[in-house]
Amino acid sequence: MPGEEKNVEATIEKIEDIPLYLIPKAIADQIKKKGHSVFQILVTKKFKHRYTVKIETSDEYAKRMQEEDPAREEGDGHG
Repeated sequence: MPGEEKNVEATIEKIEDIPLYLIPKAIADQIKKKGHSVFQILVTKKFKHRYTVKIETSDEYAKRMQEEDPAREEGDGHG
């Protein structure tokens, strides 16, 4: 799809500048591609009737949470 990009460092799939009527197709295509590992879908309105769709898998979410909060490792944190 136009505007589709995949950054290696930020592994969240991001499809930008899509019209409202194509959001269901964009989401369906990503679910077919990533399967049951889809964890989060975020749709954000940009301007007029253009939107950005971000798709994140459970593995990508776990990796992001580990990077954001390293104190969750065993032995760290409150106790």
